[in-house]
Amino acid sequence: MRIDHLQFLIEVARCKSISTAARKLYISQTGLSAIINSIEAELNIQIFRRTNKGTLLTPDGEQAVRLMKEILARNDELHYLCSDNSQQRQIINLGIFPSGTYALSRHLVKIWSRKHRNIHLHIYEIGYEDMHSCFNDRTASIVIGAESADFPNQFHALAARNGNICIEPLYTDRFCAMVSGHSEFAGRETIHIDDLLHKHLLVHHNYPNPQDKPIGSIIHKFKHFTVLSNMEVAKQVLVDDPDKVMIAPLFAVYQDPLAASGKLKLLEVTGFHTALSLFMVYDSSSGLSIQENLLMQEIRDFFSGLTRPF
Repeated sequence: MRIDHLQFLIEVARCKSISTAARKLYISQTGLSAIINSIEAELNIQIFRRTNKGTLLTPDGEQAVRLMKEILARNDELHYLCSDNSQQRQIINLGIFPSGTYALSRHLVKIWSRKHRNIHLHIYEIGYEDMHSCFNDRTASIVIGAESADFPNQFHALAARNGNICIEPLYTDRFCAMVSGHSEFAGRETIHIDDLLHKHLLVHHNYPNPQDKPIGSIIHKFKHFTVLSNMEVAKQVLVDDPDKVMIAPLFAVYQDPLAASGKLKLLEVTGFHTALSLFMVYDSSSGLSIQENLLMQEIRDFFSGLTRPF
């Protein structure tokens, strides 16, 4: 099988749709289906199952996709090691929870290439379901994640199982309501969650998780919702449709041009526990390099300088 075909399968798993993945990959749906069938035949497993909820991974498929992600990461590292540059190149893998990927990645890309040209940053969007395994499969050596401040679970459970996992608080955020600048609520600053329940909710499929407290209970109160795999796509859909609403961390729109221009309106939302804690998580047993410690300090400096939109 070809390396690029592994990326194709990962995209199908992310989109939960062959047709959607095909459009994003600029290939035909028929061609993508043929690639999936070929790889399933080669591996002698069923990777996907077609359901009325979309194209979902089978248990074998979930394991296969985790291995494919690791293969792609190692393949990237091999290409860097084999580059023509005579200077030694180093790679740092950083995972960021989906709602935080835009703001932090934008900041790091801007400063890192200027300060550390021979240290390559691999930035991954770490989905909610991947948090537990990111250190075991070495997807990332440092992870930026988030938990409901009043209901800590994911990271603290991970640290409890593995005494080498360190959790460093970075920032206290909160959930807000996001609406189009043309929404009936655009002129307000604060809104109760009950006033939004008749709207169509947009949900990012990675975070928050519908089972997570307290945001999960809020999601289930909405009669109509759509699950999207990409936060930036969700924002654009929201801007274009005044009937849509999204509940997300403030950090998701930090320095976002849509919010700055007024196309996206942020409302302080009440009626549930909105506090959100952002953490930096790393494995102390791996022996962090000088470069990784430099990156961690850059991240600390970034969060210490954050200002709230309201």
